Amino acid sequence: MIFSRKYITTISSLQFIQMLRFAVLLLIGVVLVRFYPRQEIGQYESFLFIAGALSFFWLRGVLQTFLALDDQEQEADARESASVLYFNSFVLLLGFSALAVLFLLIFKQQFQVVLNGNAEIPFFNWLLAYLFFGAPSNFIEYLFLKKNKPHAIIAYGLVSYGVQFVLVVLPPLAGWPIVYAIQALVLVSGLRFVFLLGVLKRHACFSLSWPFLKRHFKLAYPLIGSSLLSGSGQYIDGAIVSHFYNPEMFAVFRYGARDFPLVIIMANALSHGMIPHFGRLSLAEALAKLKASSARLMHFLFPLTLVVLACSNLLFPVVFTPEYALSAKIFNVYLLLITLRLIFPQTILIGRQITGVFFLVSLGEIVVNVGLSVILVQHVGVIGVAYATLFANLFERIVLVYLVRKKLHVGMSQYVPVRLYLGYSFVFVVSYFVIDFLVFPFPL
Repeated sequence: MIFSRKYITTISSLQFIQMLRFAVLLLIGVVLVRFYPRQEIGQYESFLFIAGALSFFWLRGVLQTFLALDDQEQEADARESASVLYFNSFVLLLGFSALAVLFLLIFKQQFQVVLNGNAEIPFFNWLLAYLFFGAPSNFIEYLFLKKNKPHAIIAYGLVSYGVQFVLVVLPPLAGWPIVYAIQALVLVSGLRFVFLLGVLKRHACFSLSWPFLKRHFKLAYPLIGSSLLSGSGQYIDGAIVSHFYNPEMFAVFRYGARDFPLVIIMANALSHGMIPHFGRLSLAEALAKLKASSARLMHFLFPLTLVVLACSNLLFPVVFTPEYALSAKIFNVYLLLITLRLIFPQTILIGRQITGVFFLVSLGEIVVNVGLSVILVQHVGVIGVAYATLFANLFERIVLVYLVRKKLHVGMSQYVPVRLYLGYSFVFVVSYFVIDFLVFPFPL
């Protein structure tokens, strides 16, 4: 049963590893900014930025399809079909990873012009290796997820990210150049890749199935396209900042341009968990369940995020350095996204299998984001890119709420605790203006 206690525990372990990943990356960033100048930190962030930009969309699409296919295959046939699924899903990931490396090799010059003003991409050869081995290694935790192995996910996360932290922070502590930290990242990705091969050897049947690969890709490519559009905002933002500013300002922007991870993880978990209810329950029952669940989430996340908002201007200069004070201002704009993350029209549309609208909605969101970013970055500075992201996300939510009403005749009050939501949102927005413009006026 998909919503058994064991399954929920496994999902929670996946949330744990996601939080652990964020915490390790944050701690590594704290150490690096203490030992390296901003220019070198900008190179490090550019390295991660390019690798993420070339892999996030196909990785998300293939892994989401893997989860759905696994449920179907294990119902139709048990171990044999599942083991074939594991190997062929890995082959698909490896194929996309090779294509990403090839794409970067072919369009290296274009990347240099867009991101670095025709300067050399930092640590290019190491970037190719990191891209090839690092992205497919994410398959490990999802394979454990589908095999209902929560303890394995937690143990893998603790060991894997513990090793990553130690190896990456060793070079700055030893006084070595930042290239050694980059090499440590590549080494960790290689170790994860080897471990993945070992897991596959134990659980998978190493047998290529062209019909299965075709079916997997056929189901995956719409999700890949949607993920490319909906998830590319942060990379477009980074590219715009990199084009208009030097590497030092790019590093400042990257350290601030982050969603509060707890909001993302818990909101996504609720959204994904609620989707099956819209196929199993009546529409009214599913809407009522979504409304009650989102209310509980608001009671927890709004006050917690408000505390983070109140402390960020003080913590960023201390945790990093005073040079990163502007990062707090950018981060606080991203905290405002909580007012959009905690309403779930997309969950209703996906649950009722109305998915064709998402590509056009995501396309409109990107157009708004790019247009406003280019305008605002030239008038209000780098923080204008963050405001453009906020307005683009607002556009997307308004359109999705409208589509739910138009196609399903479902008003917002049927799945959102409107009074509670408006009350929390009003307090949060007012608090943002008081904190960032009165208590800690810009610039600090």
